Amino acid sequence: HKPAKATRVRSVRALAAEQRAVSFFDAMVRQAATDDIRRAAEEMRNEEVEHVALVQAWLQKVPKPGAEWAVDPDPPRYD
Repeated sequence: HKPAKATRVRSVRALAAEQRAVSFFDAMVRQAATDDIRRAAEEMRNEEVEHVALVQAWLQKVPKPGAEWAVDPDPPRYD
């Protein structure tokens, strides 16, 4: 189950990164100094919106970890 857990964690992180990218380019759209910059930022934002949808769809396919996901079968020893 460790690979599934790792895959899910990485996918959640990827989703957060894509959502941050949408916010970044959305801000650029609103603050663009020229129409060319605004159009480029809109294009990038739209691509990031697609990426968000792709990662969300992927997350529907990745199994959620069970209740024991945080149990470390080999915890570190500090003695």
